[in-house]
Amino acid sequence: MGLHYDSCGIRCADHVADLIEWEGPSTVSAVLMEPTAGTNGIVPPPEYWPRIREICYRYNVLLIADEVMSGFGRVGQWFAWQQYGDAGKPDMMTLAKGLTGAHIPLGAVVVSKKVAEPIEHQMLYTGLTYSGHPLACAAGLAALDAYRDEDLLARSHDLGERMHSALHFLEETHPSIGDIRGQGMFAVIELVKDRETKEPLSHWPQTAPSLKRLVDEGRKRGVSFAVRGNLIILAPPLTIEQRHLIKAIEVLDKLLPMCDAEGTSDK
Repeated sequence: MGLHYDSCGIRCADHVADLIEWEGPSTVSAVLMEPTAGTNGIVPPPEYWPRIREICYRYNVLLIADEVMSGFGRVGQWFAWQQYGDAGKPDMMTLAKGLTGAHIPLGAVVVSKKVAEPIEHQMLYTGLTYSGHPLACAAGLAALDAYRDEDLLARSHDLGERMHSALHFLEETHPSIGDIRGQGMFAVIELVKDRETKEPLSHWPQTAPSLKRLVDEGRKRGVSFAVRGNLIILAPPLTIEQRHLIKAIEVLDKLLPMCDAEGTSDK
């Protein structure tokens, strides 16, 4: 039986509880997932993450937020889970990318007091060759200062609203746009052959020829569009100038007819 939002009652979240039950709660250490989408293009409904948080509390299982892509202002807040307030607070976070503004590779794991206390006074035998590298850590501290001093989180929120507004305008004029998802300076455009049936422009993970041409033409016009399967993923830098963001969307508007034609050509 097909389930659809919002009549499904977030059955996809409750399935996590089913899996914990089937495996046995005592054998499950943690649930690890992104609070919002990465390059898979799937943005969960607002009830999803709080339900997962409640399930983890119920079974005494740690909740780990993968904030590698969504952290440090990408969705308009320091971390994506914060949109749910304290009710969405994870037990651990994995961080990278925005941690240094992507200037130098650096990853980190942040843990709650509950997780930290049992290991605080004993040796944790883990590490990597470049763990705690001073150059990477200096870049991380400088990036944190820049996020704060340049008010980049508020900028992400404000520019993100303008970006999504412009994209929804494109949705009205291009039949190949089946859905637009995301928040802040992150957006996913899902391309379809038919809006009614939601038939994708290409079968996952293949990329339609018209979308490949769109990418090629975009580069010729000075804009690089990231694509995956039938998705266009927009994640511009938080420091992008508004005029450059507008230019990129204008280029996309001019190139999308190639994808519009591919959908109508099959009818």
